[in-house]
Amino acid sequence: MGVVFYLGLVGAGLVAAAVIGGVLRGIKLI
Repeated sequence: MGVVFYLGLVGAGLVAAAVIGGVLRGIKLI
């Protein structure tokens, strides 16, 4: 159970990083 929860946190972190990266790239392009 702990492993699944940990993987979920890692996955959420990667998604958040991708979203933030996309936003920063969008700001730079503007």
